[in-house]
Amino acid sequence: METKQTHFKMYKSGRKWVFACALVLALGGGATVAHADSQTTNSSSQSATSQVATTSSSTTSSSTTDSSTPSASGDSSATVTESTSTTQTSGTAKVTTDDSSAKSTTTPETTQPSAAKSSSVTPASANLDRNSQSTKSAVTNDKVTQKLAANRQLAKRFAHAARTVAQPTAATSVQSGGSVYDDYPTIEQDNLLGVSSAFHIFARDAELNAHTNGNVAVQNLVGNVNFGTNIIEELLDKDISYIQNITNIANSSFVSAGPTRENKVVFGEGITIDLSTPDRPLVNGTYIDHLLSSEVYQDQGGQTYIDFDKEFEKLRTKNANFAALPSVQDYTAADFADRNNRVIDVTDMTPDENGRIVLNLSPDVLQGDTPLTIKGLSPDADGNTIIINVDTGSDPDYHIMSQIKIVYSDGTDRNNQETEDFGDNHLLWNFVDRSATDQQYTGTVHVDRPFQGSVLAPSGTIIANQNLDGNIIADKVVVNAETHRWDLQDNGNEEPKDPDPDVAVTIPGIDVPLPEPEPEPETPEPEPEPETPEPETPEPETPEPETPEPETPEPETPEPETPTTEEPDVEEETSYGHHHQDDEIVEEFEDEVAADTTEAQREVTLTKLETAIAEAKAAHDTTLAAQLETIEQQLLVAMGRGTGVGTGLPQTGEVHSNWAQLLGLTLAGSLLGGWLVRRKRQN
Repeated sequence: METKQTHFKMYKSGRKWVFACALVLALGGGATVAHADSQTTNSSSQSATSQVATTSSSTTSSSTTDSSTPSASGDSSATVTESTSTTQTSGTAKVTTDDSSAKSTTTPETTQPSAAKSSSVTPASANLDRNSQSTKSAVTNDKVTQKLAANRQLAKRFAHAARTVAQPTAATSVQSGGSVYDDYPTIEQDNLLGVSSAFHIFARDAELNAHTNGNVAVQNLVGNVNFGTNIIEELLDKDISYIQNITNIANSSFVSAGPTRENKVVFGEGITIDLSTPDRPLVNGTYIDHLLSSEVYQDQGGQTYIDFDKEFEKLRTKNANFAALPSVQDYTAADFADRNNRVIDVTDMTPDENGRIVLNLSPDVLQGDTPLTIKGLSPDADGNTIIINVDTGSDPDYHIMSQIKIVYSDGTDRNNQETEDFGDNHLLWNFVDRSATDQQYTGTVHVDRPFQGSVLAPSGTIIANQNLDGNIIADKVVVNAETHRWDLQDNGNEEPKDPDPDVAVTIPGIDVPLPEPEPEPETPEPEPEPETPEPETPEPETPEPETPEPETPEPETPEPETPTTEEPDVEEETSYGHHHQDDEIVEEFEDEVAADTTEAQREVTLTKLETAIAEAKAAHDTTLAAQLETIEQQLLVAMGRGTGVGTGLPQTGEVHSNWAQLLGLTLAGSLLGGWLVRRKRQN
């Protein structure tokens, strides 16, 4: 057994040396072969040495020498020699073989030592033994030669691979971003918000702590998470963003282009950009995974893509002008008799000459804790624009506690969602301070309920703590809950498109009347108008059921008090009942988070939160999911797992990844330690 182990060790050791020598020789451009003359003596001994280093072992009782067979010319190519220093003792005689020479030498004819003469082995048996050893040596030599050839071929491949590694190409120049008016030449005339209407977030400072589904135009970015307009209906041809300065940017930012979409991202002149890797531009030391170098642009020569000073001056003027427009109707909290069914219906309101309907709200309207429905908006791209001026009452922290619901004129409703279809957004919320001479609100608007419609507060801060769909335009924007791009559409300036059917188009020498008589068949439209009285005929039937209902005064009695005490029971609208149930779930989790004092309790609560969020998303209850995600982030901060500037927020289900990594490292360490122990025992 010991002899087998020794041979095995010698084989492994020799194999390592063979591979190392082959690799060195291959990388050095060729192998050096030492030749030794083969001489035959009366004792039938052969002597040859090699330039390859030998490995010696003094702990064994046998020796092995591999040498190449002589060639036809009488030369022996000694490629590999494995030898050991062997000490044999026979009575008083000792024979020692020591290979220490690295030079190619020829051993002269020598006589047998006395120990050999006293041996009981006859010359015939000695010759037979030598012949047997020669045969074994030849077989072993063939195997070693084959392995050596394979190793040499492998070494050549390594060398070739090392020489052919692609070197990074030199950084190419970055394209000039130009001006925003190159991409949107008529935007000032097409939309009352001007340039800002083309961006989901338009701000001097933006801090993104939750997924932001939309493009951005910001002077200073703290991008802790990804952003960009997702491809949903494939309706958006180009997604443009502008970032003048970067504090932090996530490498998952932006959305990869596709067959129907291209990107243009413009960076400020002071940002470091490296386009050496075509499919992963390096921006301020961060590789951007979803951009190509061809989609990257930059301010050059002192020119900026967007002049924020100029644009925000325009926005402040617009903000004050909207506040000064004559309103169709003003609302206070007292104007809604049923606080559980608050509705602003614009269906029958008359727009001004620009197709805009202006409303004014007192501070307490959006501070109410029940939903507010805006009804009668047009779902068509050319619908009227609704401008709602919201007075903040000089409150430095104005909290929106009313969920905004939208019901279109065709009876369909809208929920918070990701989309590329912006044609049905005709709602602008304009936040002002009526007590200020310039009407500018400089405080902070906290969006604490799901909100829909574009938001304008050019001198203030907007913090989205719940889902917000629309343009978000402010001096500073902080995103703590998922937001969705939904660009405001304003077609008030397109009214002159309606031509006079009596006007003829003049072509040189020919007067051709417009083919407007075709709309004249619209005259049958009055025919359905008589149908309107038809529903009026059943109207007398409505009083008939009213006759058996003299109990009409009865709702008058419960109306004053029941809405406050019996909101969940009296309210038959399932949406509000569901909303109330969601509030109870949220309150329970908030109480549980506040009561948790130990790490174990917080872990249990975190698991419950993740399960509740998953169930809410599965039920398409985005409102509840967003509220629970906010509580989850607060809990993570309390557990010391919250993220700061320079890191992205953890996604649901990823908060335990560090524990998984630690466990994996522990298991790997234990396996490696066990292997080392077994290795030591074998040696």
